[in-house]
Amino acid sequence: MKIHRPIKNATMPPTKAVQRNRIEIIDQALVDNEQWYVIQVEPRVVPWVREQNQELWYEHLTCNQRYRVLDTFDVHEKLYTMLAMRWA
Repeated sequence: MKIHRPIKNATMPPTKAVQRNRIEIIDQALVDNEQWYVIQVEPRVVPWVREQNQELWYEHLTCNQRYRVLDTFDVHEKLYTMLAMRWA
């Protein structure tokens, strides 16, 4: 499974966590002049994200053909940075 897809004009380079298939950057956008990322993480990273400040993340409930996928989040750049350092 390929986890990292390059994004044109990405503001942050791939980290070791991305390279180790723990984080996938799906998309990025400016929200109120602050950088946010849509990421998908491996299941063992999910509890760590949920323990963080809830103002810095939003969880997506997405469905695959047969089951719900609970590992997609919108995260603020601050949380993404902490996530990349923690899971690198």
